[in-house]
Amino acid sequence: MNLEVLEKNERKLILILEGLSIEMVNALRSIILSEIPVMAIDEVIILKNDSPLYDEIIAHRLGLIPLKTDLEIYKLPTECECGGFGCPLCQVSLTCEITNTSNKPLEIYSGELRSNDPKIIPVDPKIPIVTIDKNDKVIIEAYATLGLAKEHVKWQAVSNVAYRYYPEIKFDNKKCKACPDKCLVTRMCPKKLFNYFEKDAITKLTDEYWRTCNLCNSCQDNCPMSAIQVSWVEHKYIFSFESDGVLPFDVIISKTFEIFHEKLAEFTEKLQEIEIES
Repeated sequence: MNLEVLEKNERKLILILEGLSIEMVNALRSIILSEIPVMAIDEVIILKNDSPLYDEIIAHRLGLIPLKTDLEIYKLPTECECGGFGCPLCQVSLTCEITNTSNKPLEIYSGELRSNDPKIIPVDPKIPIVTIDKNDKVIIEAYATLGLAKEHVKWQAVSNVAYRYYPEIKFDNKKCKACPDKCLVTRMCPKKLFNYFEKDAITKLTDEYWRTCNLCNSCQDNCPMSAIQVSWVEHKYIFSFESDGVLPFDVIISKTFEIFHEKLAEFTEKLQEIEIES
């Protein structure tokens, strides 16, 4: 397998994967989307709520706040020695107690949540939760646990993950020169991947056309000279995913392959059991 990093920052990673089957790539995508454990608020106790929002709405908003996650310390409740009843190894407490002493409405943000673990905090301190009026008060106790996105989307480790074939476009410039409308191909492509140079009477692809080409085949289908052929490179993909910051990309990738190997081991074990019984 060959891997090349095209773009990387704190929230986005784009890779070129080569040498994998489409089934393997799809399996990796599925694991990243639904089986990477992350922290999210799962239980909320509202002791005081003078805001205009119902308790259930505030609890729902708290559950969708992305929390930074430490997979080395915390365990899934189902795998914890406490049996999921709540202990320092599987649960984090967050509290918020605010009274509006000003003469204007006060916005309460995610940064107001106080965690008993400084590592497990909201990714963004400026996520709005609720607004309270003068002399109003809000007291909240919340408990965060590890979970999986296949149980609820609030436990999703990434905001988006996708892959697409690596495109390949070939065209015969001799046929292009014979076309009565020299600029036709530049107008046909919705991604503007072709440039026509009138001085040299030639058409060229942009340097990195494969970054944006979505294989719509508009150029190939509408070319009157049949000069363009659009295809894709077999076993080569552009793989991209975006994170909301709950986990670093290296942790997401290593955890993905760890889960994948566990599934393979489990499958092999089940298969051997069936062979023994038969």
